[in-house]
Amino acid sequence: MISQFSHLVAALAFLILGLAIGLRRAPSFVRLSIALAAFVTAFWAGGEALAVRHGPGSVPFLSKMETLRTASWIFVLLLMQRRSLGLVEKPGSSFVVAMGLGFVITWQLLLDALFSMSPVAGPLSAQPFGAMLFIASRLVVAISGLVLLHNLYVNTSQGGFRFRLFVVGLAVLFAYDLNLYTIHFLVGVPNQSLLGMRGAVDALAVPLLYLGMRETAGARLHLSRQAAFHSVSFSIIGAYLILMSLLAYGLRLTGGSWGQLLQVVFMAITLIAGALVLLSPRFRAELRVRISRNFYRYRYDYRVEWLRFIDMIDAAPGNGVGRIPFRERLAEAVATVMHCPGAALLEASPGGGFELTARWCWPQLDAPRIPEGSALGHFVAETGRIVDFDKLRAEAAGEASPGSHADLTLPAWAAADRAIWLAVPLIHREQLTGILLLERTLVPRDLNWEDFDLLRTLGRQGASYLAETETQSQLEEAKRFEEFNRRFAFVMHDLKNVVSQLGLVARNAERHADKPEFRADMIATLNSSVAKMTDLLKLMGREAQDRERQGRDSPARDGERGPHATQGTADIAMITSMVVVALRRQHPAVELAGADAAMPIVGDAQQLEAMLTHLVQNAIDASAPDAPVRLVLSETGPEVRITVADSGHGMSAGFIRDELFRPFRSTKDGGFGIGAYEAREIARQHGGRLDVESRPGEGTCFTVTLPRGAAATDRKSGVQVSGNA
Repeated sequence: MISQFSHLVAALAFLILGLAIGLRRAPSFVRLSIALAAFVTAFWAGGEALAVRHGPGSVPFLSKMETLRTASWIFVLLLMQRRSLGLVEKPGSSFVVAMGLGFVITWQLLLDALFSMSPVAGPLSAQPFGAMLFIASRLVVAISGLVLLHNLYVNTSQGGFRFRLFVVGLAVLFAYDLNLYTIHFLVGVPNQSLLGMRGAVDALAVPLLYLGMRETAGARLHLSRQAAFHSVSFSIIGAYLILMSLLAYGLRLTGGSWGQLLQVVFMAITLIAGALVLLSPRFRAELRVRISRNFYRYRYDYRVEWLRFIDMIDAAPGNGVGRIPFRERLAEAVATVMHCPGAALLEASPGGGFELTARWCWPQLDAPRIPEGSALGHFVAETGRIVDFDKLRAEAAGEASPGSHADLTLPAWAAADRAIWLAVPLIHREQLTGILLLERTLVPRDLNWEDFDLLRTLGRQGASYLAETETQSQLEEAKRFEEFNRRFAFVMHDLKNVVSQLGLVARNAERHADKPEFRADMIATLNSSVAKMTDLLKLMGREAQDRERQGRDSPARDGERGPHATQGTADIAMITSMVVVALRRQHPAVELAGADAAMPIVGDAQQLEAMLTHLVQNAIDASAPDAPVRLVLSETGPEVRITVADSGHGMSAGFIRDELFRPFRSTKDGGFGIGAYEAREIARQHGGRLDVESRPGEGTCFTVTLPRGAAATDRKSGVQVSGNA
């Protein structure tokens, strides 16, 4: 009763589905095929209901209708994927597919006619061997339907939610059949409960199929080579398992008391052998070649190959593929496209010719050195063509007429190693920068214009990457030299200040050497100069050690003269007073206010002294000999401010913005152009800032603001500019 009701519901549901789709205005060919499959399914389900009611003999064509019902849905899937499978462009492939599935379906109909198959015909062991073949063919069709459905799902570029409903609906039909006949095949008798509920389960697929119609008709399909490889692999596995199961079943029938043992041992051996074959690189390579040759107009999916090549070349350093050196990644990227097991990269050497710089999975290669002016180097540089060493070997052996590579002959190192297959020139801006050797593929393959064009393109792209890498290496080396020159310039700037002080002492010594006060001041100046030069030597020694320890992998940031500001305590009032006293010998009109009381802050006393010396020296250089230079110290809450003001020629806003703080830009004769730059960086290292106000012809005011507490040594702060151009 349940089985009858189940199949009546299915018959009614599929009949309504067929009418709803077929009676639409101007239905497409795909919709008509779906409507036809729905009508066939409804006819089959109605026959099942009649067989339950009046007995299997009342509907003699029931098994044949089930075969046609499944075949109609297979036809729908093939029709929907006729372009993505290449059946339109390659009629031969269409004929092969049709012949294959047609043979299986015809085989089912023939076996059904010969043995009068029925779900209640009894156990398989009591029936002819053709009954086993019949159930196996039903399994093959169910697996084929699921494989085609998988292709439809993964290769539809515009599939939305409704399309997924359509896929799930068809999956219900094929998956239920697969489960039903697998149990029948393994147990030997059909499961009557599954047979009875089959109609109701199929009826559940009807609303899913109907809702999926709208998006299914307009969906764009493109079968990728990876999906085709997996689909063919799954089909081979399914067919292999079914065949081995049939053979194992035959052994069980003919083996007597040893039959079960023979069956188990045989199945274990066949599974192991199948796994070894399927995992074999040679088998997988052969399968890929045959799929590309027979199912696609072009050998390569250029979008996939190009994206894979770029992803491998541009892999982030330090992660996964990025840990592999760049040149090795380049060799692997090109070899992977051609499915070559190994590759070697030869690059131009300083002494001329080409030498090995990287290899990938080719340790047994005795890497050749191609000398400068060799025939091979001249040929690829002039023509840009790929060298096929197999053709050169055939010409050398007299098996092919010469001339495929102009006057090029087979090099001795290629004749000695037959694994060397191709030579790809790496040409950048019409200059040969390298040669990539590829190892012979596991499966022999003929090369055509697609292979050569793709390899030439990859060679040019690889050459540009090599050139970019070499340029980056030269740039990093130039940056290291630039950093060395920058640091040396800082040292020279400090030495210039020390020399200026010593020169001033020497000039004054001629007139005041007999005065005790001058001699005491001179000794203090000499001690200060010696201390500064000693500190410079220590700083350069520490930086040299740090550079050697770190390997100088990256240049220092702007303004880093070494370690950040030492977190000690410094009296900014005393430091300012010392700077003023030292520079008054050079410019007596230097004035100081607000330094009567101590102002301790967190920072490095030597760097703070250098900062103030730069600012006051710049103010003196910009002022007339008797023009005042004023320094004012003040406290505002948690901050200390030092103002250095002059009445010199001033600066424009544009000069402050574009030139003042750029190192090595100076308007003074013999100047290094780093005084203001270094002063700003020292202020930043102490967590402060340097502000500038200036008007052309009126003077300039520098204001240093420093925190009194602990400073964030990596704080960045802008420069406030105020002035009239």
